[in-house]
Amino acid sequence: MSSTHDEIVRESFTTQATAFAANPWVTDEQRIARLVSAARLRGTERVLDIATGPGYIAEAFAKNSREVLGMDLTEAMLDIAGARTAERGLKNVSFRTGDAQNLPFDEGEFDVVVCRLALHHVQHPAKAVSGMARVCRAGGTVLVEDIYGSEHSTRAAYQDCWEILRDPSHVRALPLSELLHIFRDAGLETEMISTADDLCPEVERWMATTKVSEERAAEIRQLLEGDLQHDLSGTRPFRNAAGQMFFHARTVIISGRKTGA
Repeated sequence: MSSTHDEIVRESFTTQATAFAANPWVTDEQRIARLVSAARLRGTERVLDIATGPGYIAEAFAKNSREVLGMDLTEAMLDIAGARTAERGLKNVSFRTGDAQNLPFDEGEFDVVVCRLALHHVQHPAKAVSGMARVCRAGGTVLVEDIYGSEHSTRAAYQDCWEILRDPSHVRALPLSELLHIFRDAGLETEMISTADDLCPEVERWMATTKVSEERAAEIRQLLEGDLQHDLSGTRPFRNAAGQMFFHARTVIISGRKTGA
């Protein structure tokens, strides 16, 4: 990730820190539990949570493992994470600033390395996953949850267009095939893939989180209306009975075991 993009990420998530931490697509306990269960924890693991944000994932892992280190680029997010875990009296979780593409750890330091809803903000996701694999021990688990895009490039680009208008730190929602190749190339044996389309942000709240300007909001609404009418991205926008618009933010959890080779 370039220093310029680092600053875009920091600015975006400093702006949205409080609202982001309160959003249901971040706080949903069932979704968090689904991710933690994919790690098949025994309670003895040392866990690294990359792009921890407000710390919900680090907190959930801390309740089921020996030690968790949460890392994020944005101090405002880490302030929320630290306050939450201190309030809950969790002693086996700590936080530090850091870049997902340049992990400051030795090879094999962790039993589990996890990254949730962050790869689409990374300019070089393959480098990030390769780094996750490097700091994971042989036989350990690398676990990624993220939104994913269409396998058809024009449809994927349509989604990325309105995602970037809403949040300039968004880079690209990767298709499943690319995510799987990234895991393979990082030396990971893919052991579990779980997709879901039950993450459905309400568009106005989703835009309010990042404090989108009215000009950009109008453009996003127009793009999503076109998507609703003509199925242009695969996210299947829809309206509820009250006329509010939603879309399906398709997500995947991929679990990979670091091979001994």
